[in-house]
Amino acid sequence: MINIIRADLYRISKSWVTYAPFAALFLLQLIILIFSDPLDASANIEIVQTILSYGQILFFIAMLPFVFCVSVPIFADATMKNDISWGMSRTKLYVSKLLVMAILSLSLYLFYVGTGIVLAGITVGFGGASAGFWPNFLISMGAQMVGIFALCSLMVFLSFLLKKPYVLTEVLALFLVFPQAINWILSLFDAYAPWLLYFELMSNIQRFAVFNLLDSRTIMIGFGVIAVWMIVPAALGITLLRKADIK
Repeated sequence: MINIIRADLYRISKSWVTYAPFAALFLLQLIILIFSDPLDASANIEIVQTILSYGQILFFIAMLPFVFCVSVPIFADATMKNDISWGMSRTKLYVSKLLVMAILSLSLYLFYVGTGIVLAGITVGFGGASAGFWPNFLISMGAQMVGIFALCSLMVFLSFLLKKPYVLTEVLALFLVFPQAINWILSLFDAYAPWLLYFELMSNIQRFAVFNLLDSRTIMIGFGVIAVWMIVPAALGITLLRKADIK
């Protein structure tokens, strides 16, 4: 399985599509800095927190090219049959694709946060952090990374289920806006239901940006929801692949 992961990472590294999300999020950092107009060095804290809190939708969109690089090609190029014929078990094949997707996505996340911190520091200075800010910030990052791994699990499962890139894009877009759309419709009838967002993956990832401000109940619900989104798609994806007729 390690060899498959290495081969996938080497193949993916040759494609410009792999680097497009990194470039796009770097430009996003510049836009945040331009429009934030910080007045003093302490303002970099607000910028850094904004990176975690309000970039999740754009980060989700930026992850989409990785799906097309990681799992979609094995259907388009019919390489799955070769991998299995060489003795790779279907479970290991699926897990390898999930791990490659996670490596790319978590690298993108660290790049996204890291460049934001560096650019903010260059612009307004690295001072101004209150006591305990950075430990809490790192805890928030860790919690969000668990959520991003769950998001990878969902995206890989959908790619194995749907196989066709254009269908995958539409389904993922629907997943992104569906909970918010429901609440928007309910709000028209004065029946807004924010509790629905507690069971939606993207909302929990965004909520974890202020992990130290959450009560224990919210944290437990958040990790429980993330665990479901992580385990269920992976189990379904492995089961689907093990029973699939590979041609």
